[in-house]
Amino acid sequence: MYNSTQSTAWFKKSLLVTSLLTAIYQTSAGAADTTAKTTSSASTDDSSERMTVTAPAPLLKAGSEHSIGAQELQDKGANDFGSIMRYEPLISATGASGGSGNGKSGFDRGGYTGYNIRGMESNRVGIDVDGIAQPNATGRSYASRAGLNTFGMGRDYIDPYMYGSIDIQSGATSTETANSAIGGNVSFRPKSADDYLHPGKTSAFGYRSGYDSSDRSWHNGVTVAGGDETLRGIFVYSRRDGQETENNSGTVDSYPANWHSNAFMASGIWQPNDEHKFTSTFDYYHKTNHTHYDCQHKALLSSQHNSHASCTLSLHFAQHRTAILCW
Repeated sequence: MYNSTQSTAWFKKSLLVTSLLTAIYQTSAGAADTTAKTTSSASTDDSSERMTVTAPAPLLKAGSEHSIGAQELQDKGANDFGSIMRYEPLISATGASGGSGNGKSGFDRGGYTGYNIRGMESNRVGIDVDGIAQPNATGRSYASRAGLNTFGMGRDYIDPYMYGSIDIQSGATSTETANSAIGGNVSFRPKSADDYLHPGKTSAFGYRSGYDSSDRSWHNGVTVAGGDETLRGIFVYSRRDGQETENNSGTVDSYPANWHSNAFMASGIWQPNDEHKFTSTFDYYHKTNHTHYDCQHKALLSSQHNSHASCTLSLHFAQHRTAILCW
């Protein structure tokens, strides 16, 4: 009686397990069949809408590069070689606009000697205007200890109003820039007619006037551009008049000074078609600084004249550029 009951229970369990396995198999088979049909249909649809996208690999450049536009220069109040870098991190201008502000000597009237980028400064940082490298700051041989490490000629032949953008390369510089600097490079690009003209606009005029209380200087600048898609040009003029920079010292005042500068730039573009463009640029800068200083209990008058002129001719063929530089 015991054996019969055990056999019946075992038979019921076997029948239940067999039924469950059969149901699972049928469900899996149906799902596999449905998945196969769906995948086949999706493959057929994708083959008719397949798209291939290609793109050039990104160019890797040495160091880091940052650009400052003309509008940004105006917003930060840049009015000379040093104030251009006023809000740039890890960048400053070496030297002083008045010369004696660094405490070296009353004869040190060479102006700014360059930029300091990440600890490298002066002639170790290259400066170029429209691709033309600027001369290095020249040291002064002087008998007195007060004249040691001073400069007779700086590198600040720059009026910020004349330029449309400034490119700053920190650290190692790219081989695209013609310079031998090891601490970075600062490139000044003059304003172009393309910055103001576009299809439907054949002329542009701009005027700017400003005052700086630190040296009581006035600035007046004019920009005129005109032309069409084939022939166009631009003319820029800037005039600045000022005095010595106040040091706000109650003990020793700055040496009296009276200076003025003139800068103008003319550029023309001839573009007969989309593949060829001929550009010529001429810019001129002149600054005169009259300074009074004491020497052996005598009042002396010193006059310094800084002049710089450059000419750039460039010819563009599609994506290639051939430049002829003269200065």
